[in-house]
Amino acid sequence: MLPGRRLFVHLLLCALALAACGDDTTGQPDAPPPPQVDAAPADAAPDLTGPLFDPARVIEVAVELPPASWDMLRVQTRSVADIFGNCLMGPFPDPFTYFPAKVTIDGQTLDNVGVRKKGFLGSLDDVKPSLKVKFDEYVLDQRLAGLRSFTLNNSRQDPSFLHQCLSYQTFRAAGVPAPRCNFARVRVNGNDLGLYVHVEAVNKDFLARNFADAEGNLYEGTLSDFRPGWTATFELKTNELVNDRTDLEPVVDALARPDPQLLGALDPLLDVDGFLTFWATEMLVAHWDGYASNTNNFLAYHDPASGLFQLIPWGADATFVNGDSPWSGGPSSVQATGLLARRLYLLPETRDRYVARLRSLLAATWKENDLLAEVDRMEDLVTPIADPDGSKGLAEKIEEVRGFVRARRGQIDGELAAGPPPWNEPLRDPPCFVPIGDASGTFSTTWGTAGAPNPFATGSGTLMGTVNGMPLAVGMVGATAGMDPNVTPPDPPKVQLVQVATLADGTAAIVVFQVDPALYAPATDLAIDWGGVMGLVFRFTPSTGTFELVAIFSDGTLHLTMASMTDGAPVTGSFTGNLIKSPF
Repeated sequence: MLPGRRLFVHLLLCALALAACGDDTTGQPDAPPPPQVDAAPADAAPDLTGPLFDPARVIEVAVELPPASWDMLRVQTRSVADIFGNCLMGPFPDPFTYFPAKVTIDGQTLDNVGVRKKGFLGSLDDVKPSLKVKFDEYVLDQRLAGLRSFTLNNSRQDPSFLHQCLSYQTFRAAGVPAPRCNFARVRVNGNDLGLYVHVEAVNKDFLARNFADAEGNLYEGTLSDFRPGWTATFELKTNELVNDRTDLEPVVDALARPDPQLLGALDPLLDVDGFLTFWATEMLVAHWDGYASNTNNFLAYHDPASGLFQLIPWGADATFVNGDSPWSGGPSSVQATGLLARRLYLLPETRDRYVARLRSLLAATWKENDLLAEVDRMEDLVTPIADPDGSKGLAEKIEEVRGFVRARRGQIDGELAAGPPPWNEPLRDPPCFVPIGDASGTFSTTWGTAGAPNPFATGSGTLMGTVNGMPLAVGMVGATAGMDPNVTPPDPPKVQLVQVATLADGTAAIVVFQVDPALYAPATDLAIDWGGVMGLVFRFTPSTGTFELVAIFSDGTLHLTMASMTDGAPVTGSFTGNLIKSPF
């Protein structure tokens, strides 16, 4: 037996802690409504950016750069070993570099614009990469219609394309500063890459529109928290030259105070009431990869005018879903993995305030008819570009969003009817991958057996290794190979090689390799690099029917001796590599 889709996706997302980013106007209204521009201080310069965030339009973006530069840009990627090897030592390393390009947006063209790839792990794509466009990278103070940068997300983790814009709308309706959002059609060197989600960059321009003083420290949190030893992971996005990060430590110290002193220490440092709204809205939209649930995908701004920190949502593609997330089967009304949420929820006074805020937002902000009307409007806008012939399953994914909207009130009300659910989860371990052993083996099977219910009847092999100092005691070994039946658009197709081995303790070890089809060829040595090849080890316990992610290949080699995609053709090879344990 092999892991089902939900389990595999769940464990893989936990392992990755996935985070936190043309010319055809078919389907656009003939007369779009006036642009929605947020109010600005009376003495501020006029905001020219509103039309670029008009929710009724699809922005047209064309990028031109040397083909060699594009090929370098799109394949830049992250090393998992690099990411988690410097555990808590600083922000996760950024491997992406800017390339000069000519960029045209809605007919306005600028030369010498910086373009780079963006994303953490789950959104990385070599064919349709997410992009960051920086107009002033090479030309001082160069802007386009008032914007200094442009963010284009490929929506790889949201096949509906709607989650981000719906979420940021909900945050703003709740009174939380959040990015503006609409859609863009992107062409690179004339090649149509299709639909992207255009999200407003959170920078000093955003701060000036949303706060009285835009000169404070803005941090991006990626698996970051206000815990001792964790603050180095916050990436400072403003005032980088001064690089004074000492404003984070008082919040850490306040959260270390005993319950009777907590609010007295925290109130002068953090907009507690604003955080309760931010947190409750994360729960409304089910942002399982946000701060409260995963200490991920958020920004923290230290406002000089008030002296208080305030959190800002980010990376909101992992929202508006009922399943295939680490929340499946868990509380819908509260997540408190982040220390700030945890301390406030375990304190009766602020737990009551949180529940009251969640109920208030559910009553005043969560308007199903309005949200469903927005879903309908967005569907009409994006379908002609993202799935004009219906072959990509966009309509089904959008219908899942409607199902979430209709069900959310009942999910939350049903839980709160019995009182606030308890939160008993321990504090998470640091986001570090720890070496736990090694594994090597061989496999022999035939193409087209992926997903077979009895892998021992479809292949054979060997498995050796150690885990936590103990050698693997292996019995029978089976194997399968084929296209991964669990990968669906927009994810690219993957070759799946699976080895199943019985162990002496009655459980089974399941070694899973996912391989980019472009790399799948006979007489080939492939690096297990989390780019073209990913390797994971699960343990299956037959008595309970449960799977556990035991280890991840941090490096190593997958050797393909025979590799055909013809049904029934032999697939043989070997592998070796080091194993690390995920903290998630």
